Amino acid sequence: MDEWDYVDHGVLRQTRTSRVCMTCQHFSYTTDNHCHTLLTCALRERLIPHGEHLTKKCRHWTVRREVEIGWCPEIA
Repeated sequence: MDEWDYVDHGVLRQTRTSRVCMTCQHFSYTTDNHCHTLLTCALRERLIPHGEHLTKKCRHWTVRREVEIGWCPEIA
């Protein structure tokens, strides 16, 4: 993930709903070697600029699977 580029300008669109990057199935985060948080999109294999994960989404937004199947389906 350290070699990933940021999402291209114009891919993420402003939204006023709860359908933002942070609530997407493909959203994730990690840290770099300096313990800085990196926001990522696993589908696009790109970094998300800080702050945009709260107000923007792309056309590939999908509901998080935890809502459908629960937090720990492997335990059931």
